[in-house]
Amino acid sequence: MPENWMIVIAVDPLAVPPKERAEAAFNLLKAMRPDGQDPELYLSNKPDFFHCGTNFGNVFCPFCETEIRDWWEKPIKDWWSSTDRHDLAVVTPCCGRATTLNDLDYDRPQGMACVAITLRNPGSDLEPEERQQVEAVLGLPVRLIWQRI
Repeated sequence: MPENWMIVIAVDPLAVPPKERAEAAFNLLKAMRPDGQDPELYLSNKPDFFHCGTNFGNVFCPFCETEIRDWWEKPIKDWWSSTDRHDLAVVTPCCGRATTLNDLDYDRPQGMACVAITLRNPGSDLEPEERQQVEAVLGLPVRLIWQRI
């Protein structure tokens, strides 16, 4: 049976909140979704890629909406193997505009982050008020990713 993971990441891929804020947001999310299993807090000085698993479909240019998944595979692999994962800059192959790997238009939310909170099979999505509470405690805007494995 497939597993569903709720992953809450900071919108800013390089933002590193104070450990106390990250832990408080982690505890808040666990309290909001007590049925969620295997809760984890990821906190690092270098971003990781948090993807949507089998929900992944396509990648598009955020400017001209051209499908760029085939092109994307090389820059994401290069970034992953890089010694400096802080450099997320890319130039789109279609219209030649500068952006970042984090700001490409993924058909399902995903992204890079230095902070992430994960829960397996937490049940429902976050309500807008709950999301605002997590953002207030963390001190950062967040992006919600649903990963299916």
